[in-house]
Amino acid sequence: MQKKITKKSLEIKKNDMEFYEAKLSNVSDYDQDYLELTCELGCMCCPKIKGFIPLPGMTVRFYGKGYGHTVRGIDIDGHISFYRTPEQAEEDHRKMCERYDLESRQAFKKQKKQLDKDYDGLPDFFQKRIDKFRRNNPDFRYKYESYEMFCCKEAVKIADTLKTQEVLERWAKLDWAEQKQMVDIDDGHSGNTFGCAVYLARLYLSEYPENVIELHGAMAPLVGSEEYGCVPKKQSQDEEK
Repeated sequence: MQKKITKKSLEIKKNDMEFYEAKLSNVSDYDQDYLELTCELGCMCCPKIKGFIPLPGMTVRFYGKGYGHTVRGIDIDGHISFYRTPEQAEEDHRKMCERYDLESRQAFKKQKKQLDKDYDGLPDFFQKRIDKFRRNNPDFRYKYESYEMFCCKEAVKIADTLKTQEVLERWAKLDWAEQKQMVDIDDGHSGNTFGCAVYLARLYLSEYPENVIELHGAMAPLVGSEEYGCVPKKQSQDEEK
């Protein structure tokens, strides 16, 4: 659900044809300043429009490239909630990436000592897994290592507690409360981190535990295997020369 809008305008470029439309099925207050819009495309928050109350059945126009891309403008029956040109949206994205990069570097400085300690406590195959990401992506440590380390530590905890693949498979079919009774799983898991940790534990308890090294990274489905460090980054033509 998108909420924060960094640029707002009440003028839409006349030649901006990069939009898609849907019928509102529900409108509700999200908080004092935002509405939650529901249509066949899903739900999204947008700033309230002064003097205008959207109703189900009205046409909402979303400006942007389409599903999975940033929504850079919303128009409801001719009333503009917010709007950014493609150039403004790109500039906002660039600044957001710069802020995220700075915040990640600052967080890593605080976490580095603990991450180094966690690394030293991992079994050999898991250390080699982390080594692979560090080697393939020089930025892996400050961008992604805390996320990957969490999955690895949880995988080792699961494997060390359950001991065999057979027990693990029975455990994996239990509900969360029963799983927690058997293994001291961290409450901070998302579906993605938990799934990765369980799969890594399966590999570690298998006949070929070295596959722990080869499995793609926990966040690779979100950022890409090359970006995460699962595979070496391709050199640009200029670098190859």
